[in-house]
Amino acid sequence: MLRVRENDLAAGRPGWPLPRLPMLLIALAVAGTAAAQQARQSQPAGETDGKHAGTSTSYRVINLAPGLLATLPRINARGQVAFSMQADAGAVGYFYDGSSVQDIGTLGGETLANDLNDLGQVTGSAVTAGGVQHAFVWRAVTGMLDIGTPTGGGESSGTAINRHGVVTGGSYADFLPRAFRWSAASGNESLGALTPGLGSASFAGALNDAGLIAGSSATADGSRHAFAWTRSSGIVDIDTLNSYDALVVAVGANGEVAGNHIPSLDAIEYRPFLWTRAGGMRDLGTAGGSAAFVTAMTPGLHMAGLINFGDDVQRAMSWTRSGGMRNLGTLGGTSSRADGVNAAGQIVGFAETRAGERRAFVWTARQGMLDLNRYLRRAPPGLVLDDALAINDSGAIVATSNAGLVLLRPDKGRGCGHLLGPVVAPALVKAGVPLQAALGFIDEDGAGTRSVSWSWGDGSSAQAGRVSERGGAGNASASHSFAMPGVYRVTATVVDRKGRSTAVSHEVVVTAAGGGMVAGSGAVTSPPGALRQAPLYAGTARFSLVAPLAAPLAGTGSAAAAGMPGRLHFDLPGLQFRSRDVRMLGRQGAWHVFEGSGSVRGAGGYRFRLSTSATLPEGGQGRFALKIWHADPASKREVVDYDNARGAAGNGGGRLANGRIVLE
Repeated sequence: MLRVRENDLAAGRPGWPLPRLPMLLIALAVAGTAAAQQARQSQPAGETDGKHAGTSTSYRVINLAPGLLATLPRINARGQVAFSMQADAGAVGYFYDGSSVQDIGTLGGETLANDLNDLGQVTGSAVTAGGVQHAFVWRAVTGMLDIGTPTGGGESSGTAINRHGVVTGGSYADFLPRAFRWSAASGNESLGALTPGLGSASFAGALNDAGLIAGSSATADGSRHAFAWTRSSGIVDIDTLNSYDALVVAVGANGEVAGNHIPSLDAIEYRPFLWTRAGGMRDLGTAGGSAAFVTAMTPGLHMAGLINFGDDVQRAMSWTRSGGMRNLGTLGGTSSRADGVNAAGQIVGFAETRAGERRAFVWTARQGMLDLNRYLRRAPPGLVLDDALAINDSGAIVATSNAGLVLLRPDKGRGCGHLLGPVVAPALVKAGVPLQAALGFIDEDGAGTRSVSWSWGDGSSAQAGRVSERGGAGNASASHSFAMPGVYRVTATVVDRKGRSTAVSHEVVVTAAGGGMVAGSGAVTSPPGALRQAPLYAGTARFSLVAPLAAPLAGTGSAAAAGMPGRLHFDLPGLQFRSRDVRMLGRQGAWHVFEGSGSVRGAGGYRFRLSTSATLPEGGQGRFALKIWHADPASKREVVDYDNARGAAGNGGGRLANGRIVLE
């Protein structure tokens, strides 16, 4: 799953960050939602193999936010969390302070929170009212500060922040991508590049508390090497392996640099590396796989990541200096991936079960891999954790679930307010037919429930539903009829008697009452090469679709729904597409082909073409092949932003991982 597209390599130079690109280049290059966890979340500690980690931890669940992630979450030593969620008008940044979640604001447009330090300072990128992306620093007491760019013009994004409030990241001005360093004392300054002039480029991905910054920079021969920067040395090429490409993930407490590299054009698979001052850059191997990738590292150099064994099989891995690289296995299924690691040697990520379902896990050397769903204290009804993205040294874990983003806090007998399970409702419903929605919850600290309100996403007024509660557990329900076909987000908000509110949501696809539409929702596995801004991305992409057919289906007796509006929502970290119009081009065998226009992260000017095939009654999987592109403003040439048929390497494109597509 970690192969690079041949046409990228043939171009002679790895891709560089472009304007408006959220700086997820390290994290997205790995897989779905793997976090490039900073190697500085606490005081420096030696490496550990996990043998002394806790043996029977149970976790309390805290709902952080409904919906889908726009950036990967970060958790600090105090259990605070920074994250961004997708919204129709662009991403929204949030901060959890240990008791409540707050919107961190904006510079005028969307906000992407990329990193968090132990003081609760957040950095990332925010779009100004004039449509320009700038790096920022946010703190609860001061709000959001625009830290601009080294030149005063162009765009920038903060990728990492250390405990002293020093920010590093990437800027783009006058066609020159440059890594930068910002501090309150010295302002925003360029770190330069390994080669001068046009065509040179650099960006920074990590730093430690001592101020060593690491990233990647173009070389004279068009390769991309890892660099290290300090105030005394300036920018230095540390790529003693002379790699074709190198991406930095983390910096250790003593200035060690970890990342992933392509050795040469003759060996175009990424492999983990570790650089030290004494030993230079060391290739860490692949433990028998065809490729491997580090996704996170502790200050003491314990790494987590994945090994690629080909045929779409990946396995979570651990690496230590004493034990080398270790395959962590699965929960009985085919694949797994590690996203985070802490100083106690606990590793978190996702693994497939024997039934092929994704489940969040925690791993230690003593206990092996454990399904986190089995270790929840009073879990709300129906909750399923599908991926664990980050963990701090206290063992608190940030995970995704069917109820949105959640925090798992090791149980110490302290209540956490209301815990909400997922909204239970059909994924597909016809216009005019009542949708029945329900929700189960736990009143963890006995505060009592004041109200449960339902918002249907179609412009109608919020509705108070039916609520029953007994013995600290409750449920709520409501019904609603949608007037028009479309894609709607149903949100349930629970307010306790202390005035605290918690929300969960569920996306519903509404089809025409008379039929004549293609409709579906679910997820596809996005293959390497599909996402232009991160060609190594391999992970889950979610979709919702309703589109009119050009003619009624044979045998349905329904009128054509050609005049009905169509909608396509397509989401994965770093790309949020919303259609503005959808029309059917025709049929190619079992495939229905559509095209139209839309927006990515709120910006218009994008086109798409979609080919779908229905899920068969006898169990055959549906297909979802999507291409999204735009015209380059200067050259007017077509730029392909996403294409899972191209990236699928001949598998026919977009086989459904879950959900269904139906013809009505």
